[in-house]
Amino acid sequence: MKHKHPKNKAKPYNKPTPARRNDKFSKNYSYIQRSKQMEETRRRERIPTVPKQEFEPVAELLPEIQDETGFYEQLVTGFSHIPTSQILGSNPDKEIDPVTKSVKAKKKQCSQKICAELETYNTFSKRFDFELSTDNINDLIAGKDVKTTKSDWSALGKVKFDFPRLSKEFKEPDCTEPKQIVQSSDLQKLEVKMPIPGNAKLPLTALQSQLFYIANNYQDLYYPQRTHGNGEDIRYVYCLHALNHMLKVRSLILRNNEKVSVLAKTQKMSPNEISIPEIFRDQGLKRMKVVFIVPFRESALKIVNIIGDLLFGGQDDQARKTSIANYERFLQDYSGNTIYFPKTNPKPVDYEQTFSGNTDDNFKLGIRFTKKTMSLFSDMNLSDILIASPLGLRMLVTDKDNDFDFLNSIELLVIDQAELFLAQNWENLLHSLDHLHLQPQKLPDANCQRVRTWCLSGASSFYRQTLLFSSHDLPEFRAVLNSKCKNYQGKVRIANQVEHGDIRNVLTPLQQVFRRISCSSVESTFDDRFEYFVKNIMPQFSKPGFSHCMLYVPSYFDYVRIRNYFKTEMVSFVQINEYTKKEKISRARDIFFHSGASVLLYSERAHFFRRTRIKGIRNLIMYQPPNFPHFYSEMINLMLESNQNPRDGFGEAMSVNILYTKYDLLTLSNIVGSENAVKLTSGKKDSYLFSTKT
Repeated sequence: MKHKHPKNKAKPYNKPTPARRNDKFSKNYSYIQRSKQMEETRRRERIPTVPKQEFEPVAELLPEIQDETGFYEQLVTGFSHIPTSQILGSNPDKEIDPVTKSVKAKKKQCSQKICAELETYNTFSKRFDFELSTDNINDLIAGKDVKTTKSDWSALGKVKFDFPRLSKEFKEPDCTEPKQIVQSSDLQKLEVKMPIPGNAKLPLTALQSQLFYIANNYQDLYYPQRTHGNGEDIRYVYCLHALNHMLKVRSLILRNNEKVSVLAKTQKMSPNEISIPEIFRDQGLKRMKVVFIVPFRESALKIVNIIGDLLFGGQDDQARKTSIANYERFLQDYSGNTIYFPKTNPKPVDYEQTFSGNTDDNFKLGIRFTKKTMSLFSDMNLSDILIASPLGLRMLVTDKDNDFDFLNSIELLVIDQAELFLAQNWENLLHSLDHLHLQPQKLPDANCQRVRTWCLSGASSFYRQTLLFSSHDLPEFRAVLNSKCKNYQGKVRIANQVEHGDIRNVLTPLQQVFRRISCSSVESTFDDRFEYFVKNIMPQFSKPGFSHCMLYVPSYFDYVRIRNYFKTEMVSFVQINEYTKKEKISRARDIFFHSGASVLLYSERAHFFRRTRIKGIRNLIMYQPPNFPHFYSEMINLMLESNQNPRDGFGEAMSVNILYTKYDLLTLSNIVGSENAVKLTSGKKDSYLFSTKT
């Protein structure tokens, strides 16, 4: 498929306005009003002569939920109508020997201790039963009155907590380092629902325990230190948290369904016709509660398998097909298709780890939970969980034949391997996030008497928890955390300093010059960088002897702009981008190596997807610091003497120049370290020299 590029000056992406937005979080939408009026009118027409006193026995039939200890004990243990003592194995009808009696007494004591601690860790009910006022919402939008606390944890390092003060009675949460989760009782104390504690792989590592503690407190989390080494541990934690949340939601709804059915029977009416007490508001406008956004089908495969293990325990393929509906079809669609990695001239290790398995980036998978099974490929409006790529999710929200109402009531959003979305298409992610929690197109199927009031008032986004994981820190990731995440319980960011950066991996003995570009604002950086390049860098191209120059461009918009300018100015150049075919890549490399063109225009995404080894580079110009830090040393190491053309006649003449602005602080930190990056962006000089000469 050929991609047409604009002939005129390329412009940066302008975020489109979403189709619909909630206006100032109005307390009642027209469709909610109409729905309630219709329900009330229909109910009165069917029972016009029912005396008022017949509705009074509600308190007897449905005990008020003032003391939730018993219910949340069942919510954690996963059993209903069974005393904890029976769950632990006590049976008064049988004779018990003293040893067994002693063991069971200890179990009972342990169970009572767990139940006593449930009130302390009762994060689920406290979170969703809390009602935000209009002033609270305005303060959250403006970011006012936020308490910042910093702590130092053994596995996470420096942890920064931001807690909004929503009331005068604000009590700062405990930010001390939690204990490591070693056994199933530790998970039960944290309200983890059965059967997860029995199936979880314990003990959790210190990193997993600390991440789960934050996630279980329903705070937004930004962790920018994901690696191929700890990636699976992180995936296990957010799958555990997501499944635990879904089981709690389902248990609460099923429990209330039973009580509403009892009430309906006593009044001899349908559950949809009776007046339901406010205390039974337990749902959103739509069923879906959890969304995973991951880059490849391989990631979706691992998530489904982890959830299956936590829900059903270790199973063989045959048993798994019984427990998970459509599992065989799922394996066919989401496994295999691994990229071939050549043994001669092998790719870097991180490349093979990133692209192992099925790397298709266009998918969406709905998951629905029933009483005994987990069903895959379910309809979006009937699904509890959605696993999708940014491209797949964007295609869902832009599909004219279907609506995206299923994204209205999301309570947990997980974004994993965010750095890979930069190479795919970052705008797909932003576009999809803009379509969360919007006013539905159609009247919802849910009974409005069961929908939570904050969901009816359009405040769902403030009750959504977001977990964002990336391999390094970038402004794009922080922008998502600051502008798209307004969790009323605050956010947690891992804020460790970069000590050395990727520059220490440079093996070629070269001087590297960092040139700072003056910018008045973030919006002007696009034009200011280009003007600096034309005025200060382009004149070097006409100097005698200047050749074999690679121009490395991270942004595709900049790439198109420079390419068009080169064509206008008749610059001798060849180009390689992510859309270039293999034959043209080989031809461009050959021309560049044999001095047929003085400049090679090279895009970062082309290097990400192919990792082509370009030979013959003598002058390297980075139009902007790389978004992927390890690409910095990788590009400079291509300039080794063994990769040069001995017949080009340039001897040992080489140079490396990196253009940057003060807004590139985070990308510079990943390359030269945090301390040096501050000096580069705030120092008095406009150029700085780093040398790796021995």
